[in-house]
Amino acid sequence: MGKTVKLSGRIIKAMGLFTGVQAVMILLSIVRTKLVAVWLGPAGVGLNAIFISTQELLVSAVGLNLRTGGVRELSAAPASERSRRMGVLLRVAMMLAVGGCVATVALSPALSYWTLSTTSEWWCFALLGVGVGAGIYLDADLAALQAAGKLKALARVSFAASLACTLVSVPLYYGLRLQAVLPVYLLMTVVYALWARRERRLCCPAPVMPGYAEAWRSARPMLRLGIFLTVAAVVGRLTSYLFVVFMSRFASEGELGVYQAGFTLINTYVGVIFTALSTEYYPRLASVSASRMRMEVFVAHEFKIVARMLMPLMVVFLIADKLMVRVLYAESFMPLLPYVDIAVCGMALRAFSFCVAYVVLARGDGRMYVFLEGTSEILGLVLKIGGYMLWGFAGLGVAYVVEYLVYGCMVVCIYRRYGMRFRGATLRLCAGATALGFAALMVKYIIQNGFNLL
Repeated sequence: MGKTVKLSGRIIKAMGLFTGVQAVMILLSIVRTKLVAVWLGPAGVGLNAIFISTQELLVSAVGLNLRTGGVRELSAAPASERSRRMGVLLRVAMMLAVGGCVATVALSPALSYWTLSTTSEWWCFALLGVGVGAGIYLDADLAALQAAGKLKALARVSFAASLACTLVSVPLYYGLRLQAVLPVYLLMTVVYALWARRERRLCCPAPVMPGYAEAWRSARPMLRLGIFLTVAAVVGRLTSYLFVVFMSRFASEGELGVYQAGFTLINTYVGVIFTALSTEYYPRLASVSASRMRMEVFVAHEFKIVARMLMPLMVVFLIADKLMVRVLYAESFMPLLPYVDIAVCGMALRAFSFCVAYVVLARGDGRMYVFLEGTSEILGLVLKIGGYMLWGFAGLGVAYVVEYLVYGCMVVCIYRRYGMRFRGATLRLCAGATALGFAALMVKYIIQNGFNLL
């Protein structure tokens, strides 16, 4: 009992730290998002989505998922080996960062044509190479901080990058309008990378830096796992990129911006709990990956905490959805409400999948992770396209819930394949939290449309 209470305190402390910092970051993000929505409109939000999805796809493809693989490698290493393994990680990150920058410049005409149906904007994608290189090296520094348990340093990194971006983005958005989207995005990525390097040098032991050839040889086990993680990540980024391309070709640019705004609400603002908890949860789970019993306890305990936090959050979100859109965006973004209202009801399914899927990563089962993520991402793309074509933005919400329902069933099968079992209370809590979300949505719908009280 004492250990459980201590573990809960550790989780809540980590969540309190990151949710507090992220709350400030969200407020800063609200300022930037509001400026984009008002000064640039849905077209500006859509353009920002294009650059984000392109950069994330390239970082995933070239960076070999250094943060996820690096955290596992450093967390599982004996204390005497961590400085050397950190040096190996940083050397490999530098090589991959240079390669990513060069690859982005070389592919810039093709990226411009595939995304915007013209090669005239190739120079924008060439400049994006700076962000790709910075993003790859950033992952190595963040992995070192996360594996070392330097949660306060990680929080400072995120806050500094967000604050710097906000201070500079205001005059840029006002003066340059749409032309400011790319400079602001690149600025935030570069500042993020530089500050992460500073914090890693201050908070972590000095790495033992091998030569580049030796580092590449020593990193082969980590890179093999990284290749599997990269394949899974690339599939995810590619499906996201393909859906952005689908929206840019078959919907208006404004609708793309509305979709991106809804996606941000669900995955950034509501998903802040997942971001906060995963920072502490993943290294802790990786450190006990040899013990099935301890992993079962950690998974069940993590989901219990996340689900109990999500249930009131879902109800509040459904009640205040219109106010949130008006504050965060503008009246022209109201069409996203059906999407986010339905999707938020599936957050418990997402939380359950989140907690269990990390078991696959902690065990280093790269092939299984590729199968799991690849299957779910391709299914999600098909569901989103089909849902949008059938029911518009409401269809995107339905697709979100169905995707995580199927994903949850898949992780249960994999969990049992490892010889691990769920307690009945865990599955009942997941079902109850999901039912609560849909019940709240139904009550809201009846009040608004049945009795016209709101």
